[in-house]
Amino acid sequence: MKLCTRTTDTIDADELRTLLIDAANELTGGESRLLEARLPWDGYPILLADAQYHPVLVSFDPINSQAALLNGLRATEQVATALPWLNQVYDALQKQLRPPRLMVVSYDPPPGAEALLAGCPDLKLFGYKVVRIRQEAGLLLEPVAAGGETGRDRPAEREAPVVTTAKEERPRTGPVALPSLSEEEKNYFRQL
Repeated sequence: MKLCTRTTDTIDADELRTLLIDAANELTGGESRLLEARLPWDGYPILLADAQYHPVLVSFDPINSQAALLNGLRATEQVATALPWLNQVYDALQKQLRPPRLMVVSYDPPPGAEALLAGCPDLKLFGYKVVRIRQEAGLLLEPVAAGGETGRDRPAEREAPVVTTAKEERPRTGPVALPSLSEEEKNYFRQL
């Protein structure tokens, strides 16, 4: 018997939503519960409760990683503000006071992914590939590493050059250089 498989780079938002709901346990790292499949905010994120009953927000966009990130940040703020009401509606949260963890899923990582991951411990970034076997579709989720790369971007082995001089023996404690913002990001932060 021959097995026919292929990967697909493009997918529509509704099919991606369905595949993400099916992969909810993999996203949250354990048993999860679907609370809301389509929140009424930009990008229509997904709201889950993880195994410890904490809220998890899944923001996604099939192509635009910046939109997925910005929509997710806005929705995280809205969920955190509405958490007392959400606790009354969703018993699965068991009266949590902790703001939601944010999972952002897009084909490529957003610009500045390394700085984002370093500064936001409750943020997880994922790249995806859609795998089709016969007529069935599945989702291959690849966590974005601290270097802003997914598993498909990383070389099999990486050797980091080690250069040490007498002046560099002390750890550096200066400010971290942040990547420049796109116009869309600048406009978003001006609105805050």
